[in-house]
Amino acid sequence: MRHQVQLSTVVLAMLAGACGGMGERRDGGGGPGDTAEATSPFVPVAIEQVIASLVDAITEKNLAPSAKPAVAVLLKDVTGFWAPIAVGADRMSGTLLCPKVVEAPLIVDESVPEDVKAVEQNGYIQKYLDEGIYQAMAVAPFSATGASVDYLNAFVAKCGPVVTIDSDSPNSRRSYNIGTANYQAGVTAALTLSKVLSPGDTVAVFGTTDANWVSGMQRAQGAEDGARAAGLNVAPRIAVVWNTTIDMESIVAAISDPALDIKGLLCMYSNSDRCAAAVEAVGKKGAIQIVGFDLEPATKAYFDQGYFYGIAVQRQYYMGALSILVPFSIETLGPARTAELLQPILVDGFLLDTGIDIITSDTFESYVAYLSSLGINP
Repeated sequence: MRHQVQLSTVVLAMLAGACGGMGERRDGGGGPGDTAEATSPFVPVAIEQVIASLVDAITEKNLAPSAKPAVAVLLKDVTGFWAPIAVGADRMSGTLLCPKVVEAPLIVDESVPEDVKAVEQNGYIQKYLDEGIYQAMAVAPFSATGASVDYLNAFVAKCGPVVTIDSDSPNSRRSYNIGTANYQAGVTAALTLSKVLSPGDTVAVFGTTDANWVSGMQRAQGAEDGARAAGLNVAPRIAVVWNTTIDMESIVAAISDPALDIKGLLCMYSNSDRCAAAVEAVGKKGAIQIVGFDLEPATKAYFDQGYFYGIAVQRQYYMGALSILVPFSIETLGPARTAELLQPILVDGFLLDTGIDIITSDTFESYVAYLSSLGINP
């Protein structure tokens, strides 16, 4: 079954014609950050400069409306983590005055296997192939193998350029992956935690041990390497299995072990609340410092209670802005010129790094104000 989800804060239907609004250029600027507070420390200057350069180059071409490619943005969901991506995509389509659609499959239940979700996602791409409306696409793939790769490649062959968002499909013909440089994000989280610990203290990473989840492994490894570089001891990794009961039992066992004497936890993913819940269960609030990832509601509740020293948050808004801008640019400026302008944020030749921000209790209010300036209600 296919559906097009709509949010109250953003128009997610396909824009049949020009779509202006929040992201319009001002004073010669060129990107979504025109609407951000210029003085906010959270404004990612390098990304904003890349966006401005791309938009200026596109504007110089003075494209007729009929020459502007329509972009399909196919996400895994349009709520939670994915909602700011939809906002960023909407604003960028307003800046470029281009047609677009932002959609997600109907199946969002975490208990449903990824391969089942991939089948529905492929159905959307087949629809795009049949309709012939879109000349560019950004997709957050549920699968990086088999038929999912074939569908992405078919779109590139028949319609136009493809970029991936957050999750990747490295064996496909996608041009770029837009997301977080996960190894460096892990290092940054560890260095943040080291600020409230002493050299020689022991920390544990709550992260994946599944070698097939490459980005998850990279983030966990970065955290462990960063902790060692900061002079901390690293306990054996606490494996994430995405089962609340099992995960909780694993964390509790580790932080209750006197031989380990864990003083800090580095929680790598959107289930960081489980680290705080485990610390709460053993009565060690304050004795164990935590840095987590992603400000999900359950994590935010523990953050408000003082269980986290910091939260690493990804810049989904910019993932969304680039998900429209980059394939649009490839289609209009060409791959070589686009690649040249993307160089400042390009990692390993394929990853457009949107980076992370570290939020603490001292900076949370200013972070909320920054998000509000982007049209995001945290």
